[in-house]
Amino acid sequence: MMFLWLPLLFLIPFAFVWMVRPESEVARCGPTHPYGHSSAGPADADPMDIARLRLARGEITPTEYEQIRRLIS
Repeated sequence: MMFLWLPLLFLIPFAFVWMVRPESEVARCGPTHPYGHSSAGPADADPMDIARLRLARGEITPTEYEQIRRLIS
C-alpha cells in the first residue's frame, strides 16, 4: 500500500515546478501574442506608441487604429 503513495510524492513537486517556471502558460500574467509577444507593450509606454506597434504587427486594422487615435486625442 505504501508503494501507491510513492509516485504522488514525485508528481507533486514536479507539478509545482512546472506551474511556476517562467516560460509556463500558468506563470504568465496578462494577454500574450501566440509568438510570446505581449499585445499591449510596456506599462509606461505612450498609448499612441502602443497603437502604432499593434498596427505594425497586424494586430489591428488601419480603421481600428484611426478609431483608437480619435479616442486618445
